[in-house]
Amino acid sequence: MPARATQPSTYPGGRALIEVIGPPDRFPDPVEICLLHQMGGVDKAKHLDPRTPDDPWKSAVFWFPPETVARAEGRLSFDLDHGVTAHLRPNIPYVMRVRGAGGAVVEERLVWKAIRGKSTPPVWTPPKGPEWPKETKGEAPAGPAEPQEPQKPQEIHIPADIETGPPPTGPVGTGKAPPWGAIAAGVLLLAALAGGGWFLMQNGESEPAPVAEAAKPALPPALPPPTVEEARKLVQQGTPAGDAYAAGERFRQAKALDGAFLLFRHAAERGSAEAAIALGAMYDPATHSAETSPLPSANPTQAAEWYRRAAEAGDAEAQFRYGRLLMSGKTDDPQGPDAGLAWLRKAADQGHAQAKEALPK
Repeated sequence: MPARATQPSTYPGGRALIEVIGPPDRFPDPVEICLLHQMGGVDKAKHLDPRTPDDPWKSAVFWFPPETVARAEGRLSFDLDHGVTAHLRPNIPYVMRVRGAGGAVVEERLVWKAIRGKSTPPVWTPPKGPEWPKETKGEAPAGPAEPQEPQKPQEIHIPADIETGPPPTGPVGTGKAPPWGAIAAGVLLLAALAGGGWFLMQNGESEPAPVAEAAKPALPPALPPPTVEEARKLVQQGTPAGDAYAAGERFRQAKALDGAFLLFRHAAERGSAEAAIALGAMYDPATHSAETSPLPSANPTQAAEWYRRAAEAGDAEAQFRYGRLLMSGKTDDPQGPDAGLAWLRKAADQGHAQAKEALPK
């Protein structure tokens, strides 16, 4: 199932928690990730390089370590800071590759969520340690280049034993050797005055050179409008489950609920737990309304069916919603309350806060 991005209330702006479901021992330390988007097609995938915030999406692959890596039963979690999250857009499906010291790579779908950001520009700070900075093939290592000392101007030396030749003759001749030292000093003075005049002309008389406009961060290409026709087109094209769910979220936020319903159902039928939850919520009496669902009325039986699919896949949110719905007694399941309590306990065991509060004290 796809990786999940959240932002706990205790986190500062710009920081997010990422959870990868599955055995965490697949990724021995040090853990590294690679983020890419494929909006232009697989052959045009761009990889995130947070070292260059003005141009973060590149063709070259870049692996970097996340922060606060932790392991719990059935999942790996870590943090991404503002230097990374500022380049991710809500409801856009990204591919996240995760690898550990063994070198095995696991690829997960990551649909980004809207989070509280920061008003400051994104700055990514590489971690400290003997394993970093790393040098990626074909790229310079992370960090600023060392400053170089400015070169001094070349000095002009006049040899003391330069041959002066015979003294000049004629009316202006004096019979003495010309003062070569004074002549050389005069030449240098004239050169300095000429250079100073050029400098004044360039800096005082002419207009200052225009300041180049700062480069803007590269964004993924624009998406088509959320119409029912566009939703049907995506379904007919056999859009993958992760991409269909992300498109459904975009439709839902645009209040295009008919299209969102079609895309959620398409993704849920292809195994997306998040889409099954979103579809179940459109049927659920606890969340059904004209603002959240295109359906004329709630249907608890259908809601339970979609929640059950995601709950059996191990999704804690689905387990909580399924358990809550069964305990309400609104389904036709005769074992509803007892079964609902069991599902709430499963969600609570995964750390779901609302499930813990819903359990009988």
